[in-house]
Amino acid sequence: LGGKGLCCLINNAGINEECTLEDLIPACLIRNFEVNAIAPLMVTKAFLPLLKKSVGNHECSWKTNVINIASIRGSLTDCTGEGGEYRSYGYRISKTALSMVTRCLALDLQPLGIICISLHPGWVKTDMGGPQAILSLEESVSGMLSVIAGLSEKYNGTFLDWRGETVPW
Repeated sequence: LGGKGLCCLINNAGINEECTLEDLIPACLIRNFEVNAIAPLMVTKAFLPLLKKSVGNHECSWKTNVINIASIRGSLTDCTGEGGEYRSYGYRISKTALSMVTRCLALDLQPLGIICISLHPGWVKTDMGGPQAILSLEESVSGMLSVIAGLSEKYNGTFLDWRGETVPW
């Protein structure tokens, strides 16, 4: 980093230990919560000195930002819509908690000039998304990079997808 700080922190933690109502145990919920919500917050805290150092650094190609890789499955609205059939309690609850982490960080980091958003990568063909997913890794990453490059203060605290569209909380 050469003393220039860190312009962009991408918190891409994510696990999905399936927890349906029938097989639900606290350990499953806790593990999802630790990885999907607590870890991104703690990583952001650890990197905060480097993020602060990059604010206003003209060598950065974009504004200083924290990107929390979220999921539409954490959306309260999605739970009642088309995605309502997906019942992994641990994953959904923890990704909803990540949205609150994003909103709280956005408020705390805004005075420092740091933007924080939640970013849904889409349903991607990865180990977690599976082969039936609709997006290739390249399509998702390309879209997310475009969204990140276009961030400004007006997006602070928002939930966007890989196309830059707003995801309902």
